[in-house]
Amino acid sequence: MSRRRFLASASAGAMAITGVPLRSAEKPAEPFAQRGYYVTFMRMPAYGLTEWKEILDGLQTDGANLLLLWMGGAFRSQQFPITWAFNKEHKNVRHDFGRELIAHAHSRGIKVLLGLTPFGYDGVNQYPMEHPELKAVKQDGQPADLSGIYCWGWNLCPSQAESQQFMLEYTREMFFEFYPEADGLMIESSDYAICHCDDCRGRFFEREFEFVRAISSEVWRAKPQATVVVYPHYFSGTKVPGFDVPAATQQFNPRWTLFFTPHSAHLDARLIQQTRTSLWWDEAPALHDPAAIQRGAQRARAAGVTGYVPSLEAYSFVPTQREEGQQYLVGKRQVPLGFGWLRPEQHPYAELPLRVNRLAYREFSRQPDLPFAEFKQRLGRNIFGDAATPPSVEDLLELQRVFARERTWCQASPLVSPERVRAMKERGALKDSQLAGYRAALERVRRMEERHRNSADLGERELHRIAKWVVDQWSGANAKLLEP
Repeated sequence: MSRRRFLASASAGAMAITGVPLRSAEKPAEPFAQRGYYVTFMRMPAYGLTEWKEILDGLQTDGANLLLLWMGGAFRSQQFPITWAFNKEHKNVRHDFGRELIAHAHSRGIKVLLGLTPFGYDGVNQYPMEHPELKAVKQDGQPADLSGIYCWGWNLCPSQAESQQFMLEYTREMFFEFYPEADGLMIESSDYAICHCDDCRGRFFEREFEFVRAISSEVWRAKPQATVVVYPHYFSGTKVPGFDVPAATQQFNPRWTLFFTPHSAHLDARLIQQTRTSLWWDEAPALHDPAAIQRGAQRARAAGVTGYVPSLEAYSFVPTQREEGQQYLVGKRQVPLGFGWLRPEQHPYAELPLRVNRLAYREFSRQPDLPFAEFKQRLGRNIFGDAATPPSVEDLLELQRVFARERTWCQASPLVSPERVRAMKERGALKDSQLAGYRAALERVRRMEERHRNSADLGERELHRIAKWVVDQWSGANAKLLEP
């Protein structure tokens, strides 16, 4: 059988997934009460309910009990069709399986929080197409620029009553009408733009907080046990990362769960001590390697937060704009995590390079100080079985690094993307030393492919299959791209 189960404990219906199964995890222990991932559901339009159930089955194996499911722009709002018009091919927009997905998560012991951004980002930033008078204002007094990821639009001015009303009605529809079984909200404050109009200047986060406080109260009245995740920007009083403005100093209700990130919401020991639950996010599982995941878990534990819920984002949309400024991406479906052998409807979460990071998250979120040598032994047993050898484990880690090297949110590693290397060369962004590094890394992959070519071990055969795929990307004319 060439397609294997996502996880050992999954039902027979999950048998159609590539790779060697992860062994079942023991129940995760402290230090984190909340474990799971942040996933941008709205930027993954190609996957249906079957794929999402498989994904959730895998998250359970990772020890997850929480999923931050970014829902803005990914449901078929009846009140505001403009919010999903850009995403009309999204499987959930077309078939609305969100309730079934939440029910499946609950059957796996996973709580689901629905994500959106007040006055900006996916779905919400489309509203100014019909109401341009609500656009936010830049520091120079001009209307906000077109911006975003996949869903390009304009952030709103929260000082305008119409903006506040829209945000309340849109969120009420999502939470109370479409997905009332969800366990709460994840309200993600913008990290790319705010409003600088006369009414917002110096008070933007007070204005944003008006919506946050109102919707939180409504959610808690309907579901007293609901979780509402918010950013520290409404309470800390310190300068907000990325913006030359101070945070607000509103009264903090310990019922809120605070959310911290390395780039836009820095850890605040005073606030962490005041809240019952707090979450640390970073990008390690999505973009980096097991060592980075361990550092993330250690940082979260040292900060005293109650949960480590990092990104496991894997985009599958078709860009209509120059994402990350790159013209070569326009009109071509995103290759999730660089796994170019997948069909559009196939999710990447069962594939070997990502399973390395998933296992790292499982182990290090349970034991942040687990010796890395012990992690490698566990990795070997899970992928190659009791006959695992240190060289095969090192090859596996090397293969994972190939896909993580210089990967960005929208661009695959140059080692697996001749298109990216070509674009870099055309704009003069490649040094000869970089190309030499790429050639050396690919030579290691070639040797890896040869070592495992005739292996009878299922894990090593999978290692060989992917290594061969990488090598094949650089055949023919593409080989010349690696020359100085």
